[in-house]
Formats: sequence, structure tokens, C-alpha cells
Amino acid sequence: MPSYAVLGATGATGANVLKLLIKNPSNIINVYVRSKPKLLAQVPDIASNQQVRIFTGNLTDTSLIASCLRDTDAAFSTVASNDNMPGTHIAQDTAHSVVVALMEIRMTEPNVKIPTIVWLSSASLNPHFYGQAPAFLHWLLATSFSYVYTDLAHAEKYLKMHQKWLKVVFIQPGGLVEDKQHGHAISLEKVGNFLSYADLAAGMIEVAEKGGYDWQGVAVVPTTNDTAIEWRVPGRMVKGMTFHFAPWMYSLMKALHLQ
Repeated sequence: MPSYAVLGATGATGANVLKLLIKNPSNIINVYVRSKPKLLAQVPDIASNQQVRIFTGNLTDTSLIASCLRDTDAAFSTVASNDNMPGTHIAQDTAHSVVVALMEIRMTEPNVKIPTIVWLSSASLNPHFYGQAPAFLHWLLATSFSYVYTDLAHAEKYLKMHQKWLKVVFIQPGGLVEDKQHGHAISLEKVGNFLSYADLAAGMIEVAEKGGYDWQGVAVVPTTNDTAIEWRVPGRMVKGMTFHFAPWMYSLMKALHLQ
């Protein structure tokens, strides 16, 4: 039976990946979350679902992450942040924990099959993708989410240091919105308009099932034009740009409970 791990199953992407995987009764799913109560609040039936094993704890607990990844065919790394927090390093922490966890597995089981890591990234890190957008728009995005993209870039660089034995696919979508599935396609050539998290999740699963995309930047693109427009994006961009040029504002807004 197919077996998968989902790292970060309470976020928008991870939650949708989990919901789609559960629909297939033959799937075995290991789920890592930092908060089990939060997961159960989102998916109450998961507590009694025999397909699912839940692993709860600190992301830096590599033994826990190793247990979650062991004996899986693919692992969806969806631990991410949309918050342009100065100095953010969640992607780097995840990459380090995944690599060390897989090393621990290899040390105890030298002939074990290592799962393919389906890594959530961004089109803004791929020159082929972001080069299709107007330069000013790319600058706006790169500035508004500068700390997030820097974190992702460092994480990808770290993962690529282990290219000889590790298998990673970088999923690099464009703008993401909360919406239902409308239909998706996999592309190595272009990034489309706004994509729903549900379509992104379906695309990530398709990439894992098909295989053959190791170490490539893969876009999941919408196949229709009726995906909802995310009106909160401009507000997030204004906040992110503020934090980029005035990092101290993040701490101030957090202290005032405005962040």
C-alpha cells in the first residue's frame, strides 16, 4: 500500500494534502504536527482513522521526524510561513531536521529506501518562472516576502548539498488562495494565475505518485480562470514591505499585539 508522510498538516497546504490522501483508503499516512489538539479540531475524525499515525513534538526532534518518515514512499514538506518575519528560519529548520532524520534512518538501515521529499517552495525562487512576470511585480513580491524567500533559498541550498543520496522535488507555485479544487496541471515551463491550496495539494500528490521530477522546480498551475482572488494579498504585501525596510516594526507590532 502507498505510504506517505505529511510534515505540517495543520497549515493550509498540509491540511489539504492530508484531506486528499485520506480519501484513498489504501493510503497509509504519517502526520507530523506541533499541536495535536489543533489537528483534531480541524479533522475530528482523524483520531479514529486507522490509516493515520500522528507524530507530535518539536520540529528539531530528529528522532521523531525519523519515525514519521520511516517506511514512507514520499514525504510532503509543507511547513511554511506567509509572515515576513525578520530572521525567520522555519524552512531551514525543516530541511535540517529532514536531512538528519533520514541520515539516522540510513545509519540503522543501510539498504532502506529513502522517501522522495516533495518540498513546498515558491515560483519567486525560480528565475525561469519569475522571469515570466513583469520585473516590477517580481520586485514587489521579492521585497514583501524577502525574509520568507531568503529562508526558503537557504533551505533549498542546504538540501542540494545532499543531492547524491537524497531525492527532492521543489514545488514552486505562484499566488495561493483559500478556495476549492477547480482543476490543476503540472508544468515545468510556466506559472499560472492564483491557485487554490486544494489544487496545489492535488498537484503535489500527483507529482509524488508519478515520480520523475527529482531536483526540478515544478509548478502547479490552475486549469480554469474561476479561482477566487485573494484580496488579503495587498495587505500582506504592505506589511511585509514595511518589515523589510523597517525590521524593528515587526517587534513593535508584536509587542502591541498587532501581529
